[in-house]
Amino acid sequence: MGKKSIRAIAFILRCSGAATVGYELASALGLHEALWAAMSAVIVSQEHLHETRSTLVGRIFGTLLGIGVTVGVSEAASRIAASTAVQMAVAVGICALIVREFPTLRVAMWTCPLILLTAQPSTPIVLAALRRGSEVFLGAIVGWVFHWGAEIAVDALVNRALSLRQHHASRHMNDRHRRRHRNQDHQID
Repeated sequence: MGKKSIRAIAFILRCSGAATVGYELASALGLHEALWAAMSAVIVSQEHLHETRSTLVGRIFGTLLGIGVTVGVSEAASRIAASTAVQMAVAVGICALIVREFPTLRVAMWTCPLILLTAQPSTPIVLAALRRGSEVFLGAIVGWVFHWGAEIAVDALVNRALSLRQHHASRHMNDRHRRRHRNQDHQID
């Protein structure tokens, strides 16, 4: 099996595993919207580990930005009884303004509706924001851990395969050398 095949299988397994473990872990921790953990685990999974790490950092800081803006807008909007749609428009607008300068924080723009549209009227917005953020952070970290683990496993498998090929080639060369040497001995006799 070649390096490309090993990487393809590792990508499939790490994405599938990260989504499943993210969901199950969030559910076990009692987080109400565990689907966001599963989605974040998959969203951070990129082709290369440095890209996954970059996406993870952007996801965490973007989510924090979205949480801060949404909570601030919601608190201010509650004083004037602004609707959820108005709050969402203002919060996403503020985040979009910031994201234009810092594109890696793009997740901030969908964090706002995620919080506002999943919040229960009986739950303070801060608590809803912390729950959604926890789900996103958990999933993102699970996705990164799975990718990191997959890289270690892929490197070990590729190195093992290379070592076996080299051993096989060396053995083949030694066998050819011995046969040639035996043939020379028979010709002398």
